Parts: sequence; C-alpha cells; structure tokens
Amino acid sequence: MHSRQVAEDMRRTTVSFEDDQFEILEKWADKDIRTVPNLIQAIVVSVLRGETLNLPTIPELDKLKEK
Repeated sequence: MHSRQVAEDMRRTTVSFEDDQFEILEKWADKDIRTVPNLIQAIVVSVLRGETLNLPTIPELDKLKEK
C-alpha cells in the first residue's frame, strides 16, 4: 500500500498526561529506543488486541501502580 494511502487511513488524537506519568513514558520509550508517541500507539494497539504488556523495570512505574 502506498504511504500516502496509509496516512489517509490513519486517525490522529491528542492525549494528556500528568508530568510524572509522562516522565515514565519517556523512560520507557528510551529503553525501547522509540519515541513517546510511537510507544503510546504500541501500548494502545497491544491493549486492543488483548495482548499482555511487557512492562519495563522503572522504579517510578512501581510507585505509580501503588496510587
């Protein structure tokens, strides 16, 4: 499929996060060597497919789970 057609078939959205949540996403993205938007897209698609997320070891993530 031509890249222009793929772009036309995609939708964009905006997502807002608290600072501490975004910092966790940045660290996760750095570990995966990808951008934060790409990571968010991968997370959402995995959840929609019913796949189990492979969460990285990030101390801040454990603190967030406790909230």
